[in-house]
Amino acid sequence: MSDIIVNKVAESGLISFNIEDYYPKGTIATFDLKDYLFMGLILKEKDFRAALLTTDWTSYQDKYVAITCTADAIIPMWANMLVASYLYPVAKDVVFGNEQQLITIVLTK
Repeated sequence: MSDIIVNKVAESGLISFNIEDYYPKGTIATFDLKDYLFMGLILKEKDFRAALLTTDWTSYQDKYVAITCTADAIIPMWANMLVASYLYPVAKDVVFGNEQQLITIVLTK
């Protein structure tokens, strides 16, 4: 009746870690291409490039940024890459997708 309770998990050599230690430390922001669509449907290259030149990129300083489009429109890949080229010098990390995809990608790095 004097059985000693042994914690076999603690003795198994398993390494436990806290997922919060790997969670992105910093602010998460979203850059939505929907705001740059002409009539909410298409992306006009000339207007888009002009709008990006006048965008205040310092608002994304040291943030994790997800580039997405919440409108039901076909966005050419160059548009995402163009936005990313402006964001990379100021943001901590840039991901193509929504906030959940951003968190997943940052956690796996």
